[in-house]
Amino acid sequence: MTDPADPVLLFDEDGRMFILHEPALADDLIESVDEFFEGYDGLGRPVRAYGEPGRVALALAAAEPQADELRARVERYYFVFAARHPTRIPPQEADLATFIRAVAEDWIEE
Repeated sequence: MTDPADPVLLFDEDGRMFILHEPALADDLIESVDEFFEGYDGLGRPVRAYGEPGRVALALAAAEPQADELRARVERYYFVFAARHPTRIPPQEADLATFIRAVAEDWIEE
């Protein structure tokens, strides 16, 4: 099984975004699979959570990137939650992996 590439962008049900720079440390951020809503790895592929509470890990849910869905999630996050961001405009990089890295570096804690 291929591990998710870093960074991983995680989203909760309300659209808040969290950045996980080391996918192997998912259990530090996600207590149980019930807490996981949606995520994408550093190549734009969807990820899923699995494992017992306290031992949660991430795995790829699909091999193909979902660029449109991911970009829409990031755009919604910036519009709704990134109020302190100077422009409230997400990075505009055309290359998906470069876009994801730029989002991870640009992220502002609410």
